[in-house]
Amino acid sequence: MKNTFAGIALLFSMSVIADDHAVVVSQAMASISNDYRDEWAFTESETEDGVTTVGRYDPRFPRGERWTLLSVDGRQPAEDEMADYRNDRGDDFSNDDDDDSDNEIEIIDVNTLELIEKTDDYWIFSFSPDIGDDDETARKFMNKVIGTVKIIRDGNYLEYIDMRNEKPIRPAFSVRIARFITRLEFGKAGGSGPIVPLSVDVEIKGRAALVVSIDERESTRYSDYEYAGT
Repeated sequence: MKNTFAGIALLFSMSVIADDHAVVVSQAMASISNDYRDEWAFTESETEDGVTTVGRYDPRFPRGERWTLLSVDGRQPAEDEMADYRNDRGDDFSNDDDDDSDNEIEIIDVNTLELIEKTDDYWIFSFSPDIGDDDETARKFMNKVIGTVKIIRDGNYLEYIDMRNEKPIRPAFSVRIARFITRLEFGKAGGSGPIVPLSVDVEIKGRAALVVSIDERESTRYSDYEYAGT
């Protein structure tokens, strides 16, 4: 999972109107910085297939040199690993990259939002994912998924998006997904900076054709944000 969910933003902002669910959530989505990668360096720790890779992104370096591989499962990486890592990411996070930033936001169907908890500090809403296409397999899959989103009231910003199944999913013949979880968490860069991604977790467990086990778990952490602007 290479830089999945890393660029996240909405295309508009609104003033918050009390208890207007769509406006509250849209306002919180709009608070996510769309260009923090131009001015903030950070560390990415990615665990996939049991291997943890740690790298550093710094926008002060030229394009193509902004990623540095720091470690692979705690050891110093070899020169070829460092080169592959940098080549794999290329010019990721530059302004000229193809913008897929709306993908995660559009998964929230604001017409299905329901307030399930409200305190002086936060709102929690449930939602049904928006399929957004005619893919029948995707429709069968996501119809069994329930989402929740938490909004911090002080500053009206997003803390997390969580999607998971409550019942087994059968998206295709002989395929059964027993567990599906996707969770994205956000916070302020450096404690007081813009709203940025902090973590992404994806877990899928199931079985295909009765004998093929599906067991995937991927985790990415973004930390050590450092202001690198001028």
